[in-house]
Amino acid sequence: MEQVYVWVRDIFLVIISLSFFQILIPNSQMEKYLKFIFSMIVLAIIVEPVIFLLNGE
Repeated sequence: MEQVYVWVRDIFLVIISLSFFQILIPNSQMEKYLKFIFSMIVLAIIVEPVIFLLNGE
């Protein structure tokens, strides 16, 4: 249960941090690329426990 708590906490903190950075970034042509990168970071954090389970760790 502790692992689930840590996982959810990490997701929450990353989303809050990335949202803060997104607010600081001015509207530009790079905005869509940064949103894509931020989405990939969140996706990687969400999928990480599944990968560990599949590897048997």
